[in-house]
Amino acid sequence: MNKRYKIIIYAAVILMLISAAYNYFNVKGNKIKGVSEISPECSVSIAKSYHLVEGEQNYTLDSEQVDRLKSLISDSSFTRVLSSTVRFYDKDIYTIKIDFNNSQDFLTIHCTGNEFISIADQFNGKYLKIKDPEWKNKLEEIISLQNN
Repeated sequence: MNKRYKIIIYAAVILMLISAAYNYFNVKGNKIKGVSEISPECSVSIAKSYHLVEGEQNYTLDSEQVDRLKSLISDSSFTRVLSSTVRFYDKDIYTIKIDFNNSQDFLTIHCTGNEFISIADQFNGKYLKIKDPEWKNKLEEIISLQNN
């Protein structure tokens, strides 16, 4: 009987470790601090640039765009990357700045195309790999609503 309990305990410990590792590496968008507080009252801007090219295009989002951006971020999944540097191939760079209009809180998300995001003051400066292959297209669609 003792041997059977040891096997059960070891199996439980291994399952807990696997579960902890899965939860650490897989990040849901709604787990990013500040995403749940994004509302149409927030001031949201997106700066779009191209890697190593000077100049950027700036967009200020309206309330509908802010709602869609919140949905995009909170409904997305990401994989934590252990390295502080990453190699990326998509050269479109987006900087999303969210001002909660309370004179102190900001959420800044740096996005390299359809590949990675990094969030200031979160995840110890590490990158998150975007799992949704349509993430960039959805972000571009949100930006394009401004022109309509």
